[in-house]
Amino acid sequence: MKLRHNSLGVRVILFSSLWAIAAIALLGWLLIGLYRSDSQNGFANLQEAQLFNLVGAVFVDENGALAGNPNLGNSRFLEPASGWYWRVLPMENVDGDALVSPSLAGADFSAPPLAELPLDRQYRRDFLTQGPGGEEIRVLESEIDLGDGRIARFQVAGNQTEFEYTVRDFARRVGLMLLVFGLGVVVINAAILLFGLRPLDHARAALAAIRNGQATNLEGSFPSEIEPLVDEMNALIDNNRRIVERSRTQVGNLAHSLKTPLTVLTNEAAAKSGPSARVVEEQARAMDYQIQHYLKRARIAAQRESIIFRTEVKPVAEKLVSVMRKLNPDKRIEFNMQVQAAVFMGEKEDLEEILGNLMENATKWGRQTISLSVSDAGQTDGRRWLRLTVEDDGPGIAAGERETALKRGKRLDETVPGTGLGLAIVAETASAYGGRIELGESAAGGLRADIILPAAGL
Repeated sequence: MKLRHNSLGVRVILFSSLWAIAAIALLGWLLIGLYRSDSQNGFANLQEAQLFNLVGAVFVDENGALAGNPNLGNSRFLEPASGWYWRVLPMENVDGDALVSPSLAGADFSAPPLAELPLDRQYRRDFLTQGPGGEEIRVLESEIDLGDGRIARFQVAGNQTEFEYTVRDFARRVGLMLLVFGLGVVVINAAILLFGLRPLDHARAALAAIRNGQATNLEGSFPSEIEPLVDEMNALIDNNRRIVERSRTQVGNLAHSLKTPLTVLTNEAAAKSGPSARVVEEQARAMDYQIQHYLKRARIAAQRESIIFRTEVKPVAEKLVSVMRKLNPDKRIEFNMQVQAAVFMGEKEDLEEILGNLMENATKWGRQTISLSVSDAGQTDGRRWLRLTVEDDGPGIAAGERETALKRGKRLDETVPGTGLGLAIVAETASAYGGRIELGESAAGGLRADIILPAAGL
């Protein structure tokens, strides 16, 4: 299925993918948030347990100094600058020096004044500060009465930088996993939608086959959701075909009913003599021509958008070129078919009349060389067009007289036999099919006539 920016498939895939991406991003945010929260709680619980172990392992000896050999069950308290430290500071009624973990190795870390961050009701507080190794540490601090009013300040520090790195690493791994998952969801979602919309491709191809004259109805098996639409379209196509056939029948009936009276008038006028008879005969012939002309236009208009009439250009053009070469053996007639599979969306008789008038006009005025070429005229308003080009090396038509040459019955040179209707007929027939004629100067200095006609199957 071909996707365009304004197609239904693109819209569904885009919005479903955006929703999937938003949902996955929200899921990732929630997972990382929950992991951080649980890890933070675990980190705090671990520090609290370590604080309790530290308090239980420290006492005041008979000299009133702090003593004890705490073991908090973590070897990082023994590694210098590990980010994990403990410290016991003497406060009230306690002598001697502070007790510190081997990991401090003579270093120190600062704590905010109690005035800025006071102790809570349990005589505790926690804060972030910079450790001896430049890392960020989280300190849990508590003041404990060791008996007889002897108070010491216990501090347990954990490596907050290490904690943040762990959270970031988890977020990176989760993000990568969700990215892969999201891409998979988008690809699978697009594949499912494209597979689900494939019947619409089938319908489009069936419509193209009808427009190109390869089928008369939408054929094939369609899902139940679009089967009613297919049935209605087939009914519309059948109705259009009946209208065209009815119009053609009415046109034929009208032409037949007028043909006999006009023939009688013409014969009667031809049998008489005098000015009045000649006027009647001329007017009768003019009426016959006008009736045929407008009946033809009505026929073309009725079948212009029909799916029935399709004509391959190459056989018609080759046959006409062959006839013109036999009728004009003294002239070189060239034929160039640039689009081998060109198909005219109209009746064969109309294409023959267009090419016949142009080639007859070219052989009449051309001196030595006449050329016919068929090329692709591109696409406009969703329709494909053919370009039929006839060129000669004759005197051509001046730019100011080209519009006059397209008018019915206008002859620029009365010395040459003709009716002055050829180019006008071509222009009117092309216009009836939605096309046009363009007159210009050929490479040899003669007339160049370009006819633009609707095409099928290019």
